[in-house]
Amino acid sequence: MSLRVLLVDDGMADRLAVSRALARDPDMKWEVVPVSSAEDALAYLSGNGVDAMLLDYHLPGMNGVSMLRKLTELGLPRVPAVVVLTGSGNERVAVEAMKAGAQDYLVKEAFSPERLRRSLRAAVDTVLMTRELEERRLRAERAEAAAREALAVRDELFSLATHDLKGPLQIMTLNAQVLRRQIPPAAMTPALETRLGHIVRAAHRMGELIDHFLEVTRGQERPLKREPMDLLAMVRGKVRELEANASRHFVLEVPEGRDFTGEWDAHALERVLENLMGNAVKYSAAGSTVTVHLVVEESETQQFVLFSVTDQGIGIPAGDLPFVFERFHRGRNVSRDVSGSGVGLASARRMVELHGGTLAVRSVEGQGSTFTVRLPRGITVTAGPARSTSEHTAQ
Repeated sequence: MSLRVLLVDDGMADRLAVSRALARDPDMKWEVVPVSSAEDALAYLSGNGVDAMLLDYHLPGMNGVSMLRKLTELGLPRVPAVVVLTGSGNERVAVEAMKAGAQDYLVKEAFSPERLRRSLRAAVDTVLMTRELEERRLRAERAEAAAREALAVRDELFSLATHDLKGPLQIMTLNAQVLRRQIPPAAMTPALETRLGHIVRAAHRMGELIDHFLEVTRGQERPLKREPMDLLAMVRGKVRELEANASRHFVLEVPEGRDFTGEWDAHALERVLENLMGNAVKYSAAGSTVTVHLVVEESETQQFVLFSVTDQGIGIPAGDLPFVFERFHRGRNVSRDVSGSGVGLASARRMVELHGGTLAVRSVEGQGSTFTVRLPRGITVTAGPARSTSEHTAQ
């Protein structure tokens, strides 16, 4: 390895001594460029690069510290490592030199050739490390600026996309409402009324999901709005809605007489139910059975409601189970024809955890899966009789 050092000293004997000391360096090859004045040194540096500079403090016309300050004004792309030589052990001179940009200083009458070589090598290493850290900082700042710009563009695109997506939903809602008013009462059957209601509710729900998607992509998380709600009523509604639109047989198992109210965020739990029950439909064959089970679990200090969804679908491979709640992860046995982004279960788990609950899964590939939500009730309730029955809702 070869390094170029600019030797700035007006003393011929000192220049020769330094050159000999560096020429005998067993570990480094030094290319010495000698000059006798600060002006000559500045002129050389304005057009040439060096790795290090050995600078005599006492120079004619301009001392070493003044030269270092002038060197800063040149704005060189790569400022060399600097070791200042002084004829005395004056600490004030040393402090001034270090403040002006020197990495070290040596007293001429005291240093040995080995001390000189070691000081120069250490100064070069210090400057190289400083440059590397500065380059890393600049790269990090550029990357951060690019990321901010990309996020701004993404947010703008998502805002436009959500606006465009809501347009057709509003048209669907308005048309369903117009049909409700225009269809003669004699022609409005209960089934038709139910389906029009499903269209309106689904459109409203899709609008909420679009808003939630925009919040999540922007790193925003809506705080929970806890209110007393009946989880069983919500589950029954979702079962009826899915059963009317999916060729699956639903079985709702509920202990008779139990109360399933709690202080929860209805919108958040609705997303959880839609994801778990929707996945049960998506990943199971037509005509298969989806079992939904609710039960109250009591401990010494509080009560929990357990809600589980069991399907007879494709199941989850054992190797995928540890990652099933990670974003963008999909089972290796899922066909490419089955739509999905791999974020639904991650979002569902987050909603459950915000309630202080847990979401767990048991699955065997080829046999089906059971997802179980465990929610603290958050309110004091009186438990009814615990006799278990099965409520079959299939029509």
